[in-house]
Amino acid sequence: MPTLEQFVDEVDRLSRRLMRNMECCDRMLVVTCELTAAQAYTLLTIDEHGPATMNELATEMRLHGTTMTRMVDALVEKELATRSHDPEDRRIVRVDLTARGQETVQMLRSIKRQFLATAFARLSEDERAAVLKAMRQLTSTAEDLGLQCCVC
Repeated sequence: MPTLEQFVDEVDRLSRRLMRNMECCDRMLVVTCELTAAQAYTLLTIDEHGPATMNELATEMRLHGTTMTRMVDALVEKELATRSHDPEDRRIVRVDLTARGQETVQMLRSIKRQFLATAFARLSEDERAAVLKAMRQLTSTAEDLGLQCCVC
């Protein structure tokens, strides 16, 4: 049985390997959409959360507000997202996907789904359930850590 220190070192090593490999795959996949990985993540986040304020997006993406603004500027320039004033409070600007942005999200999801389905097809249902359980726990723990260390 590993000590807590050995466990933590192994989690750190494995999570870094996982992130490097998933980011590499994401970069390869989003090239087909002429986006950066960060722009693709932003589109997916907008799609998941609906029209969002810049602050909501920055918080969700764990980015500084000015970085988020530049990211949205690029998406608006590519006609993938729009900015609109909130009808109840004109000081609030909401970001949403355009029809082209929605098509791009569907393409990203489709490509990613096919890619991951191929990778995980060899796992049994029990193994897939175990992977999901572990990933949910790891993600929850990482989000808790993010709240402690990420100042955006």
